[in-house]
Amino acid sequence: MKTFPTSAAWCLGILFISVSLITTGSSEVQVVGSANPVVALAGDDVILPCSLKPSVSAEDMVVRWTRLNQKSEVVHLYLDGRDSNVGQSPSYSGRTSLFNEELKNGNVSLKLTRVTLSDAGNYMCFIPKLTSQVKETTVQLFVGAVSQPVISIDGTKGWGVVLKCESGGWFPEPEMEWLDSSGTILPADGPPERHRDSEDLYTVRRRVTVNQTDNNRFTCIVQQQEINHLKETEIHVPDEVFPKSQVGLIVGLIAAGAVGVIAASAIGVYKWRKHTEGEFNLDV
Repeated sequence: MKTFPTSAAWCLGILFISVSLITTGSSEVQVVGSANPVVALAGDDVILPCSLKPSVSAEDMVVRWTRLNQKSEVVHLYLDGRDSNVGQSPSYSGRTSLFNEELKNGNVSLKLTRVTLSDAGNYMCFIPKLTSQVKETTVQLFVGAVSQPVISIDGTKGWGVVLKCESGGWFPEPEMEWLDSSGTILPADGPPERHRDSEDLYTVRRRVTVNQTDNNRFTCIVQQQEINHLKETEIHVPDEVFPKSQVGLIVGLIAAGAVGVIAASAIGVYKWRKHTEGEFNLDV
């Protein structure tokens, strides 16, 4: 009867243990969320992703969503095969739900409706009955607010027209620029004016003096890069709104002067002819 050498037996044993560890590690159920922040606008409905990997049913598990702040608020609780509002923070009442039909696939994502600026923060998805070490994951929610800018004509300056752009209800604080019809940034009349109200929403306004162009079209853009949102409004300024150009004024003055010279010459000729006719009559 043949026997394996001792060294071969050790190698096989180590290989068996390694395969067992790899298999056990790969089959261990873990809670997985999103590595990137979830971005939403105030008033939107949003989904905070959370799932079990590999996919196993979570129908008989306890799923607890909490907000990681000083109070550690309970946002949503799934217990004994149904949603429960036990201990739920009043600010989330009637606004949270799980996708019950997806629980069998390990999807325990949270749907949060009508989000507000105060909902922004970190949320933890926790499944306490898992035997693995990874029983929880954290999802960051970022909430912004935007509005459409409004353009108005704010008078004239020199030979140009002063335009004012104003946009309120923004969060976080946005940037505002003026563009001409070709997309070139126009130099504004000073830095933007900014105001923050009691609800932490920003109002921004900025003026620019524009000269007459071939199409008189100008655009105000307001953008917030953190929430990747941009709003813009375009205005067409009628030709008659612009002050008369300096060239036109000079031409007008020259024309008026020419008319004056012609008129004066005509009067002079008329008086000379009268005077000549009077002298002729005296000689006769």
